[in-house]
Amino acid sequence: MDFIYGLLLGALVVGAVLYFSRSFFTKNKTQEQSIILLEKIRNVSKLITVESDFSEILHYSDAKNILLNLLSSHKKAIVLANSKVMVGFDMKQMRIQPDPNRKLLTITHFPEPQVLSIETDVEYYDVSNGLFNKFAAKDLTQLNKKVRENIENKIPHSGVLETAHQKALETVGMIEQIVDTFGWKLSYSELELPTSKKITNG
Repeated sequence: MDFIYGLLLGALVVGAVLYFSRSFFTKNKTQEQSIILLEKIRNVSKLITVESDFSEILHYSDAKNILLNLLSSHKKAIVLANSKVMVGFDMKQMRIQPDPNRKLLTITHFPEPQVLSIETDVEYYDVSNGLFNKFAAKDLTQLNKKVRENIENKIPHSGVLETAHQKALETVGMIEQIVDTFGWKLSYSELELPTSKKITNG
């Protein structure tokens, strides 16, 4: 009889050890999964959702007066710039709250769209130098800077930021697919997306 009680007691002890060990390792594994998921999302870093092409033609001319303003020397150029503007989201600005117990990731903040990069190809036409007024390296640098500023000033009125706003929900959907592959769920209930409209999921 004591032998049977001993067996039962031993089975209970082994069962309890296995149960708590499995719970412990499962909890650690789930927490590890949440860390991996967050790193995967952060590693996306800057996500480009809109590409747009801009063109700029700049007519530049400069006059330099000499001999007590009796003579003037002119230099001029036509500058043609083609720029590719990339707009999207900096995913490192997104805030996500993990809940390992429920295998749930909750987006608590989504970033505003922003200009991520501007690639500009500049060409010069009809370049002419004056006798006493010639183009120097600093002049070309200033022209390139002026062209870039003109492109940057066009962006807010071009509609590309508004288009990126509309892509916000698509971006969340992409993140949701990443999360689903790990067997987790993504929550963005009542999230204020850059579209200025609250959305709910589930």
